[in-house]
Amino acid sequence: MDKETLIRIAEELHQGAFDAKAYYLIMQQYRKNQHNYAEEMKVSPAFYHTVYDALMKACFMEIAKLYDSSNGVVSIGTLLAKCEENQDLFPKYRETLTVDHDGTTFSYPVPYQHQLKPQEECFFKNRVEADRKLFAAFDIPDADNVPVRVDLTFPEFLDLYQKRFNGLSKKRDNIRMQRNKLYAHNDEQRILSNENLTDRHPILYPDIQEMIDFALDCTGLILGVLTDVNRATQYSNIDDWEGTLMLARLGLKYQEYDFQQSEKAFEAEMQRQLGGNDNGELQ
Repeated sequence: MDKETLIRIAEELHQGAFDAKAYYLIMQQYRKNQHNYAEEMKVSPAFYHTVYDALMKACFMEIAKLYDSSNGVVSIGTLLAKCEENQDLFPKYRETLTVDHDGTTFSYPVPYQHQLKPQEECFFKNRVEADRKLFAAFDIPDADNVPVRVDLTFPEFLDLYQKRFNGLSKKRDNIRMQRNKLYAHNDEQRILSNENLTDRHPILYPDIQEMIDFALDCTGLILGVLTDVNRATQYSNIDDWEGTLMLARLGLKYQEYDFQQSEKAFEAEMQRQLGGNDNGELQ
């Protein structure tokens, strides 16, 4: 496989993960805004309910595509396999520094630096324990939770991501099961048995977050190494919905104020017609 083809595959998957994260973040906002802006959202209940359902299905199907294992599909699993098969396309080190000294040139390979995520620390137990002891010796606050950085070659980086991918196997199975029986098809057995898939194959919000984050991490790494360009992981204005609801709140307050003013004007007019004086008192 050539470099350009691998880049196109990674870009396609990165866009899918990017879209899934956008759907997921708006779903999270829905839950928060439903509590903080209940009255404003009640103005258009059908709209918000329909949008939430559409976001949930779109997010789920996007994740299902990212982790599909069917033959002939492009997924995170196939991307990792293609990278493994074509490691010659990737520089082993981030860069190589050269220094001239007394007429002799010395070369120093610079590895990739990676800040371990909590779920990755189990693969570097000795390094994590050593660094945490060092942090504690220097009285660094919350030393047990300070992130640890490791130096990796690209093959080591790829191996780490393959281990993380394998660790998602149960979640990937649950996603595939729900897609096939609930979202992609009207499964007759499920309907007739009234089976609740979420009880047997639960997909929780933290699972969704983990699968999206891994897809973004994986595709972002590969694109960063191949193109030397870091890709965005979310829209910069993803939380702009709250601003719209704040304007809706102002609109409701103005509507209430306008109604009160209209009511006062009506009462004043009635008093005038019934013969009230300039102070609004009936004579």
